[in-house]
Amino acid sequence: MRRIFGAIALAFSICSLTACSLFYPNWGATEMPTPTSSSSASASETPSPTPTVNPTDSASPTPTDRTVAELQIMDATPDATAGTLSVIAQVNNVTEANGTCALTIKAGGVTKKFAAVKAEPNAAFTQCFAIVVPLAGLASGEATAQVTYDSPTATGKSNYFAVTIP
Repeated sequence: MRRIFGAIALAFSICSLTACSLFYPNWGATEMPTPTSSSSASASETPSPTPTVNPTDSASPTPTDRTVAELQIMDATPDATAGTLSVIAQVNNVTEANGTCALTIKAGGVTKKFAAVKAEPNAAFTQCFAIVVPLAGLASGEATAQVTYDSPTATGKSNYFAVTIP
């Protein structure tokens, strides 16, 4: 009887912890990001002029020294049935609540940037919300993913992560 009770308690604990892992990265998630750029060829774009600053202006300079965020892509999983690509990333050296993570995919010679999602602090790092993007418009085959992090105090990019688009 004691073994049965122990087995039931163990099964209940495992199910409870598994359910937590399914919901954690999606709390407060917003709708799916949309592509903002469809081509890596930007030679035709003209740079905007840099504004000049009059030395007599009394505006105080904004701080530009930000921590270099050490991003790591934990997983990039395409789901052909749902038609989506899910990317999980974290910032290993920053623990803060006011940052955002954005995804860039390079596939078939085309670079697509997707809208940013929120990031939230964990006990030891900052976790990006799951970045879920549609597979539509991405070339099938080998691709690379890169996540960028931006906040008032930190900024950085992950290494490229290889992913196969179905």
